[in-house]
Amino acid sequence: MAQYRTLDQLDLEPQRNNTGSGTNSEVPLPRWARFGDKVTPWSSPSTRSLVSALPRFLQPGGIKHRTIGPTSYLDALRGYAAVIVFISHAFNTEKLSWRNQPLIGLFFQGTGMVALFFIISGYVLGYRLLILIRRREFERLLDALASSTFRRYLRLYLSSSIGIILTFPLVRYRWYNGMIVPLYKNGFREQLNDCIYDAIRFCNPFANGIQGWVGAGNFSPKYLGVLWTIPVEYRGSVALFVFCLAACKLATRSRMVLLWALILICYFWQAVYISEFFAGLWIADYSLSRHPERIQGRGGREEAASNSGGDRITGATMLSLQPVPEAKYMARWQSDRSILLSKIGHVTLLVGGLILLGQPNHGDTLGIWGTFPWRFLISLYPSWWEESGHHVFWFGPGAFMVIYSLEFYPGTALRQPLHWPISQYIGDLSFGLYVVHSPLVLAVLWNLMHPLRHRYLGDTGYLAFLPGVLVTTLVCFTAADYFTRIDTKVVQFSRWLQRRLFAA
Repeated sequence: MAQYRTLDQLDLEPQRNNTGSGTNSEVPLPRWARFGDKVTPWSSPSTRSLVSALPRFLQPGGIKHRTIGPTSYLDALRGYAAVIVFISHAFNTEKLSWRNQPLIGLFFQGTGMVALFFIISGYVLGYRLLILIRRREFERLLDALASSTFRRYLRLYLSSSIGIILTFPLVRYRWYNGMIVPLYKNGFREQLNDCIYDAIRFCNPFANGIQGWVGAGNFSPKYLGVLWTIPVEYRGSVALFVFCLAACKLATRSRMVLLWALILICYFWQAVYISEFFAGLWIADYSLSRHPERIQGRGGREEAASNSGGDRITGATMLSLQPVPEAKYMARWQSDRSILLSKIGHVTLLVGGLILLGQPNHGDTLGIWGTFPWRFLISLYPSWWEESGHHVFWFGPGAFMVIYSLEFYPGTALRQPLHWPISQYIGDLSFGLYVVHSPLVLAVLWNLMHPLRHRYLGDTGYLAFLPGVLVTTLVCFTAADYFTRIDTKVVQFSRWLQRRLFAA
């Protein structure tokens, strides 16, 4: 069966110096078109083409099980973070009291999800590099660093530029007129030139105003302002690659201590996004220390990894349930007790991280909790920080606590929902949903559905808003599915270009 792979897996897996085009002449038949040797209504090539043109969530068997690896839960977590960004931009309203309650406010705090994006990127980008460092395979490490550095710019900026260009028809038909400044131009050519220039200007990685948060003078494309995170992501990626190159000969303990020193000093400098990338790299490094079998290529699947705190009952576990001497019973009781305490500690850490990520958008009041704990936490903002970036101070620790607790929780209970096929599919859509949602929210929800609701359903009652919510969500997820296919082609193009240009 053909396996879907995430774009990060496609982007980071080892290269082969093939001289061909890199494509396969035989396209594997999807599962929905195969039922043994039977001929199905979907067996003909024309029907398969029509079905494959549908979004994957509408294809029979389009959302399927896949091989789960140690970092698969991070793909899904990134997807759910993108969904929260979508919700915060599309349906955020502070007029409703329930929206400002503890933990519920998390679903309307899109800015906090950016910290999750950066820590996840630090983990995923550094994971394979750290394995090569620990194996002392420095020649392969150099190849991997060259490959990742060469393709990272294309991976981020080319896909984003395509997203900017795709807003052009929405602007021309006046369905979307920007988020900050009006975009519409009277002439077609003037509009096209303005859109292309904005995409080219956006691709400058040395531009001023790349600061890691939305504030005065923040650098972003005017046609798709949500992409302000892409230059930040690129700088964080390059910083991570440089660190791996500089620290590859260090002992493991020295490397991890140096990482924490850089995390703290970058936080002091208000370079929070660099700290978040390095925090993700540190979690990956520490995870390899906890799971040395991954360094040798064993235990790659989540369900195959042995874990003393796992939830499954094996034959050895059944034997351990037999009567044992008192000393062994006490040792086992202490072990079970320590596992229970560890689970409680990691769940507490997870809840604490979610609370930090769900901080109030304005002020220090959070629903039934009142000013606790945010009046105190806000008082800890560094006085030397630029004030426009104060609000990101607690997002980094919150995101770190969430990912740390998920990574090191004994057993798989916390990660299991992130391994579900629907979660993995949402993870596949994460970048696509992030890119396409803002212009579509303004075009579909605000310029189409809200006027229809006001005219036919009125402005009172939750049910009056439900059609707009459903239609907007369907349109955005469908567009994200198609944009993900474009993004996959960009990844494949960058790999093809590398094969063409790199020396054998």
